[in-house]
Amino acid sequence: MSNADIASFSYTKPIRVLFVCLGNICRSPLAEIIVHGQAEKKGLSSQFTFASAGTGDWHVGGLADVRSAQTAAQHGLDLSQHRAQQITANKVNDWDWFVAMDDDNRMNLLAMGVPENRLLMMRQFETDSSISLDVPDPYYGGAEGFEAAYRMLCDNADHILDYLVKQSR
Repeated sequence: MSNADIASFSYTKPIRVLFVCLGNICRSPLAEIIVHGQAEKKGLSSQFTFASAGTGDWHVGGLADVRSAQTAAQHGLDLSQHRAQQITANKVNDWDWFVAMDDDNRMNLLAMGVPENRLLMMRQFETDSSISLDVPDPYYGGAEGFEAAYRMLCDNADHILDYLVKQSR
């Protein structure tokens, strides 16, 4: 490379986005894979690093909930490589953005020191002001709860992605 090439070359690190729920086996792995898929479809995947984590440690190292994996598979997505991990205060600086699945997750992230201006709610861009911003936790319910969570995540994936792209400019 010539000096001119080096001067005109600008490397931008990928934007690091962490999707967060309680145990990292239901909602946040689905959100991660859905938004990552949308980024690929839009040719944006090289601009992002996506991952997911839970605020609790109960499932660390475990697979995605079988119902979450089945819901993903029914829609052509693969969660077989997912392993649950936990977000802790000492890992907050590893991420540029946090996307919480519900208000409890949001409050836990704030308590860990996540700055409010780097914290989004998965459903915050929905236009119906009468709805909750939470993606309900389907863990204690049946398969229909996982399908409902999947639809909510899909409905909001582009909004989250568009917002993150705008913030990176």
